[in-house]
Amino acid sequence: MPNIVKTFTSKSALHHLPQFSEFRHTRQFWMPARKMVAVKVVAGDFYVSEQDEVICTVLGSCVSTCIRDPIAGIGGINHFLLPDANCDILSSSNRYGVFAMEQLMNAIIKYGGSRDNFEIKVVGGANMMSGPNDVGQRNIDFVKQFFEIEGLPVAAEDLGGNQARRVQYIVKTGQLMVNKLKHNNNESTMALELENQRKLQHQTDNDIELFD
Repeated sequence: MPNIVKTFTSKSALHHLPQFSEFRHTRQFWMPARKMVAVKVVAGDFYVSEQDEVICTVLGSCVSTCIRDPIAGIGGINHFLLPDANCDILSSSNRYGVFAMEQLMNAIIKYGGSRDNFEIKVVGGANMMSGPNDVGQRNIDFVKQFFEIEGLPVAAEDLGGNQARRVQYIVKTGQLMVNKLKHNNNESTMALELENQRKLQHQTDNDIELFD
């Protein structure tokens, strides 16, 4: 550990930490506040690592699940938004959510983690828009139902409310840091979420092969 900290003390000395092959498209950057390498996960994506790095994302109505195997020292997060209003367990919306969850869990197992050791934390699901169309609550209901059906306990959660969240997760320690953004930052987050919803709806209708 001391050698890694020393290596990354300046931008000129920055060297990327090793990444699993399927995640090499995810750009690493230096986070001065934490003196650590970091990556950013966007909506619809996920990331798994065994390195001492910070995984970052910004959530509005979306939910991120943080899962790690503390014994194997591997874990990661996803970032998903159900693409429609139907929350029935057999709906295309929930099938998309199950796909997002299975992607993360299967990748952790693929690279040496064990389901029996999973430590699970969930965050997000804010109600970003006034009115009855509470996308965030549907995402919360889904993720809770998913882990109940899977028989996997959730160790910690920070869900709901009406503020966007800036999230940082460190796989090696399991530390989950959440910064709730001021309401005047919600407008840009909401606009981004609406665009994400449009993209996800299009993908669900046309591009993604969902399993039963």
